[in-house]
Amino acid sequence: MWCGACNHAPTAPTPPVAPVPPPLAAPPTVACPADLSITAATSRGAAVSFRVPEAEHGEGTVTVACTPESGTSFPIGTTDVECDAVDTMQRKASCFFSVSVAAPPRLRLTRIMAFGDSVTAGQVVVPNTESADVITTPEVAYPTVLAQLLGARYSDQRIEVFNEGRPAERSELALSRFIGTFGLDHPNVVVLLEGYNDIIFAANGALGIAAAESGVSALAADARNRGARVFICTLTPSKAGRRQIAMSAIQAANDRLRTVARGEGAVLVDTYGALLPFVEESVSSDGLHLTPAGYRRVADAVFAAIRADLEIK
Repeated sequence: MWCGACNHAPTAPTPPVAPVPPPLAAPPTVACPADLSITAATSRGAAVSFRVPEAEHGEGTVTVACTPESGTSFPIGTTDVECDAVDTMQRKASCFFSVSVAAPPRLRLTRIMAFGDSVTAGQVVVPNTESADVITTPEVAYPTVLAQLLGARYSDQRIEVFNEGRPAERSELALSRFIGTFGLDHPNVVVLLEGYNDIIFAANGALGIAAAESGVSALAADARNRGARVFICTLTPSKAGRRQIAMSAIQAANDRLRTVARGEGAVLVDTYGALLPFVEESVSSDGLHLTPAGYRRVADAVFAAIRADLEIK
């Protein structure tokens, strides 16, 4: 019922509702990459690049920075890297990983004299010659390849390799030349690959094998007495050809060379075994001298022996 006399109180206005702020994003998170390990090329360390991690969550723009930065030169040893993710509210998340930089490998002796005959000098058969003529090709010789291998691995050192190969030389007559070249080169490492010509020029195989043993023994003893570390290579395999040496003679000579190496405290390099599975592609058509692939395998074998014996652990 309407009542004109009724006293109605005025209705209070409804206060405005304050807006509800949007919920805050979760604090930032960041996950670092796995630890890194590299080998430096020099003893000064190495510049190391790594993936800067991406942050998740966080309010607004989230920046990620790592200390030290990617691309920084890291010293030898282990360095901890911290990566921080910071959002616009200055909330921070951090992660860590390590960068380990190993010093470059080094040899304890660095002047290497490769002494021998035409196989050391790097003679190869001239292509398309019926007489299997040979020419000296220093760029494919095993000492040249050895120098390249050593230079690549021991980049922080000056490694010198002297090729003192002389074609047609017999080891039993080589001592005087050896003494002269030793005085010129001043090596602290000597690699001997001699004996083929002792067998080739001997009246019979037994005399040649004995001459090879005696000659290499004299060279090894002289090198040892002069303070050099000695490596003795076995004679490489032969095959059918103008200059072929019977494999029985090669094997018998190598047995003697093994005995010489033991007696002189020298390192034996089994170049015979390294080439035996690859005779056809490693030995030239004259049956004695090597192909570039063969010289490469000799260099690989000598490199492995030097690395195992002379690399500083």
